[in-house]
Amino acid sequence: MERNDLITIASIEKHEEWLIDIKENLEPQPECCIYKVPKDLRKIKEDAYTPQVISIGPLHHGKEELSDMEKQKIRLKREFIKRITKKTWQELITFIEMQEQYIRNCYEEMPKFKKLEFVRMILYDAIFIIELFLRCYRGERDYLLNDVWFSAIRLDLQLLENQLPYFILSEIYKLAFPNPTLRGQNYPSFFFLSYIFLSDFMFSGVPNEVEVKHFVDLRRYVLTNTYPVPCTVESFRVLPCALKLQESGVKFNGIIQGQGLLHIKFEMKNRRIPWLQVHKELQIPQLQVYDDTESLIRNVMALEQCHYPLETHVCNYIDLMDNLINTEEDVNLLVEDGIITNNVGDNAKIAKMFNEFGQQINGSPSCYRDIIRDLKAHYENPWNHAMATLKRVYFSNYWRGTGTIAAILFSPFRD
Repeated sequence: MERNDLITIASIEKHEEWLIDIKENLEPQPECCIYKVPKDLRKIKEDAYTPQVISIGPLHHGKEELSDMEKQKIRLKREFIKRITKKTWQELITFIEMQEQYIRNCYEEMPKFKKLEFVRMILYDAIFIIELFLRCYRGERDYLLNDVWFSAIRLDLQLLENQLPYFILSEIYKLAFPNPTLRGQNYPSFFFLSYIFLSDFMFSGVPNEVEVKHFVDLRRYVLTNTYPVPCTVESFRVLPCALKLQESGVKFNGIIQGQGLLHIKFEMKNRRIPWLQVHKELQIPQLQVYDDTESLIRNVMALEQCHYPLETHVCNYIDLMDNLINTEEDVNLLVEDGIITNNVGDNAKIAKMFNEFGQQINGSPSCYRDIIRDLKAHYENPWNHAMATLKRVYFSNYWRGTGTIAAILFSPFRD
């Protein structure tokens, strides 16, 4: 308080801001691409965003439950330096030191690390990833490439909070192995190594090499690189579920990926009896659901919410699928039609997964606008329901259909 009990600006600032370091920049830098998952999103499925066996980068560094893998980082570091010269080893350290501030700027939040500790952490994490990728590519035997460890590490490397900036990995790899064939060994691009290590059913063919922010961004790129041009926003709230759409004559067809997981089409198929065959076909690329599928998709969605708020293409895909799936019966239908392959147990688990995907998620303009509009129009047309019922009751198979037609044709002669 000042004299005469007057409150001044200085007294207010001194009281409220003395704990804040005014030199600290509280706003993310332009380079920022690695985020803490928003609390409201994280609490829905915390395990999906939390590394289980290995920490990469600063956000989970030093956690006791992940400390065992630090020994493996040292082991792989010792193996890695056998591939390079002492001079190159020093060049890698110097490169990270020169890029220190830029690397720090890539993180939305940065725990306080002293320079030496920070450089060492980035170096050992980067070397671990590169050495592991090389061993996987060459088919070399390694303890960490056994099925159990491989799956766990591979998933942890694709969590949004557990990333190194991709440029650091790529540049260190180039400095260490400047020639594709160094000392008689084959060293493909780091982008190709990344693709080989991370590739799964969501990856459709080897994509062209592009600049990505990190491994989560790489997965998003693979999923969205054939995504059609977005249109205006369309509400999903009144879109009927899969079972209701089927009752109106919509046929579901799971297609083998050719253009990517998000490439959905709704079109009329040529039929022998056009006036009778009223259904259209909703073509959806097959989604294979494994134990790690939910976590992989959730982290891509979290990245879109934080870094691509106007291009939430994966979120739009999940939003559409979520509206098709209300219950286990909807999943049963999509499994039967080859749209979903269930590798996690009962279909109720998949229904629950999709129903929870959309919580705390905001969408952006979606390219599925026309599909949604056409699905709604088809469902709301009473003729489609009537003809679908006719087909289901009287033309469900060849002999019943033949008998129905015969009955119609010969019924006048009964009199």
